[in-house]
Order: sequence, then C-alpha cells, then structure tokens
Amino acid sequence: MSLTATGLLSVFVLALSSLGWAAYRHFDGAITRVDWNIDGARPAGAAGEQNILLLGDDSREGTGGEYGVVDGVRSDTTIIAHFARDGSATLLSFPRDMLVRVVPPERAAARDGRAKLTEVLQLADVPGLVSTLESLTGLKIDHTISINLAGFRTMTDAVGGVTVCVTPLPDGSTRNLHDTMSGWNGHLGENRLNGDQALAFVRTRYALGDERLRVLRQQQFLAKLLATATGAGVLTNPAKITALLGAVGGALRVDQGLDQTALLTLAKRASGLSSGGIRFVTVPTRVALPVDGAVDGMGTIPPHGAVLVADQAGLAQVLAPLRPAGTARPAAAPPEPAGTTVGRADVSVAAVRNASGRTGLAAATVDALRSLGFTGAMTTATTTGQELTEIHYPPGQQAAARALAARLPGGLPVEDPARTGDGLVVVLGTAFAGLAAAPGPGAAAGPGAAAGPAGEPSTAIATTATGGTAGIATSSAVETGTTTTATGATATGTGAVGTATPMPADTSCTP
Repeated sequence: MSLTATGLLSVFVLALSSLGWAAYRHFDGAITRVDWNIDGARPAGAAGEQNILLLGDDSREGTGGEYGVVDGVRSDTTIIAHFARDGSATLLSFPRDMLVRVVPPERAAARDGRAKLTEVLQLADVPGLVSTLESLTGLKIDHTISINLAGFRTMTDAVGGVTVCVTPLPDGSTRNLHDTMSGWNGHLGENRLNGDQALAFVRTRYALGDERLRVLRQQQFLAKLLATATGAGVLTNPAKITALLGAVGGALRVDQGLDQTALLTLAKRASGLSSGGIRFVTVPTRVALPVDGAVDGMGTIPPHGAVLVADQAGLAQVLAPLRPAGTARPAAAPPEPAGTTVGRADVSVAAVRNASGRTGLAAATVDALRSLGFTGAMTTATTTGQELTEIHYPPGQQAAARALAARLPGGLPVEDPARTGDGLVVVLGTAFAGLAAAPGPGAAAGPGAAAGPAGEPSTAIATTATGGTAGIATSSAVETGTTTTATGATATGTGAVGTATPMPADTSCTP
C-alpha cells in the first residue's frame, strides 16, 4: 500500500482557499494524535530541514473483514520524506523485506536481534521503528504520519480514481497482470483504478517476484495520485475537496508533536514544491548472499526467510545529501594529491569499537588488521549499534584512512576534528562482513576473490559477521508525470566489489 499523506498535504492548503478555515479545522479534528515517546540517543537534526516518516500499515480496521484477518500490524510501506532547506523534497523508500537491526534489540524476536523491516512495527511499535530507522540512516525523524488500508482506499476514491501504466516484465512475461494474493487484475498499458483496484495494485508482491519492483509500483502510484489530487478536476470541485479532506483526516495517525500549527506549516511547505521538486529514491539493496548468512540462492537467512540486505556503499551515497551539514558520511574520501599513498605499516589504528552487537568481532578484527601489517594500540570496546562501518580519522590523516578503507569493505572514512593525531578509530557496523586481505607475493587469489585497489587480487578474511558488502549501486530515472522516480540497482558479485545491474520495472509505459 502506498502512503500518500504528506504528498496530499499540499492539497489542503489550496483547499483552504475554497472551503476556508472551518474546513481545515474539521480535517484537523478528525486526525488521531498519539504520544509516541522515542527513548535513547538520537541523531542531530538540521535547522530548516525536516524528516517525516510516512507509514502505510496493513491494519484491517474499517474494512469489515474484506481483506481477511492478520495477526498484529506490519508496515506495508515505509518512506522517509526529507524536506530540504532549498524547498525540494526527497522520498526515500525502504523495501519491506530488507533485513535490519531492531532498536532496541530486546524487542527483536530472533536471537540475532534482526528482523525484516515490515516486522519492526509489530515488534517494537512506532517508537521502535523510528529508532531502528534512525540507527540505520543517521537521519533524525521529526514527525510520523501513518494510514491504514481503509484510509488509502477511501482517499483514492475521493479524487475520482488514478490512472497507472503497466508494461511487460524484462523477460517478456506478463505475470505481473494478475496476482491472486492481492486481488490485482490488470492489462498492459494504462489502467484506471478505483480505491479497491489501487489497493490491489500497490500491494501486489508474488506476481512481481521482486520486492523492489513493488516499491516502484508504489512510487508510481503515489506520484500519479498526487498529480490527480492537485489537478484542476479536484481543486475546482468543492465536493471532491471535502471528500478528500474527510477521507484523509479520519484515516491519519500522527505524533503528538504534529499539532495544528505544525501540520499547517508542513502543508504549506508541501504546497510550495515546484514541478519536479519531488524526488523518489529506493534504498539500494540486493538479495542476501552466503557471506551474509544465506543458505540458498533465494537469499534465505534463517530464521528470517528470504531477505534483502542493504548495499552499504550505495546507501551511504543516497544518505549523504540528506544528512545535516557536517555529519554526512561519503562513500569514499575525496581524491588526494599525488604522492600521498600510505603503506599499511604507517597506518596507526588507535581503537576498534564493536557496534555490531556480535560478541568478539572487535578482537577478531584486531587480529586480522595486525596480520595485514597495520599498527597501533588497537584497543577494543563495545558501543551502541549502527548499520554502517566507519573509520574516524584526525585532520591530516585522510590518506591513512583511505589505506585502511581499502581493506575494510564498506568502511566509510569520516573526518573527526576532535581527534588530535593519535591514530584512527574503527567503528564496526552491523553489516560488516570482514576484511579484504592481499595474498602474499606470488600467491594466487582463491575462488571468488575480489579485485583490490589498482586491480590487486584480494581474499576475504572471515569473521563472525552476518552482514555483506556490494558494489556501489547505480540508479535509473523513470519519468512519472512531473515527478522523477530514482530507483536503486541490485548489486551482484562476490567479495568487496560488486557489479551493479538495473532493477527491473513494469511501471513505465512507452509514450
């Protein structure tokens, strides 16, 4: 189910000019506000920017049992809407089958502390989902807006339906036209959908064969719904505006902090988005590999089933422009002047901190680093969990950080002005999968060895890691009305370097 709440806030500001303040007060009064307290340390925010968590859950409330009965509530759609200072917005979509570290870990059902993203809502409620996403992304979530199945269906009907486009899958098949589980039945080309059909369209999973393709469908529908809701056919029709406000207001659950004033401010900001000012981005993921703990070619990691794992390098690139200035973590340090290459014996590692939650990982990594010729005190410590692996370096030691990053797949060099030249600090994230090590002189790379810097062969030093690494994902743009939909790529390959391949799509009709 695609979540449309924040996108449609722009309509409300325009609706006020037709229906007045009383209509807005009625809409605001219909919203359910919940006091969701978020515990623990949280990322820093940035002045003039906002991150709104948009949730579409699978609650059957208000459907009269039409869609069956489910045990608990899961998130069908998870999006972080980032409103930047320059007036643009980025909607970052997370695949529901993405394996994540649950925060707090004691709320996880599995012993490894992880779960599919869709399950976190049921395990830890909204506060736990917020904490989990903040740990994964480093983005502070300012507000939360959620909507259920009944609200989504009613909202679509309120605007008079939405037209979407379906094309054959890349293999030429048309299995994406019918899905018995969601109830979707369509045809090639344009499809005009009412609320029930729209719900079936965006909830299709099994007929598509790839959870990331489902995200693309949701993004296409969201863009089309927004274009329809802001079109003249709705804005000039008081009856449709009234129906839309009523449908949305009664279906929304928001955090207590999103009061009437904050909601109107957000609505005004959304309404100010220019044509093309909304960018849709999917978190880059890939099917889990044996290095991640998968036991088959379907990406099955017991006890979680078939899962997707984040492409750490691609995720870092996606998140860098969304993080507050001074805290963005690039996938690689900037190019250095010629002649600044540093040998491993000249790289001093002061400490290795284990933020993965896996016992003994720091000590195992220290042994591996020393065997590679790195030096330094390498004291070990345990810290709070985070997804990304980072290399904190003092000013002037960028070259040393890059030399270490070459042997630390997924390691992100981060300059730390507070450090005073006493060496590097490695923070091992939950996705850390071991070091890439160069064989000795004359040694041949083993099976599946990945290319190291400058084509140098390398092999993997295994640890107790369950995370994996992949190549930097590329993205392809799909024009959806006036909105550009940027989609991640799926990475394949073995070891530290992967090959990015475009993700399939069924949502872009040929003009």
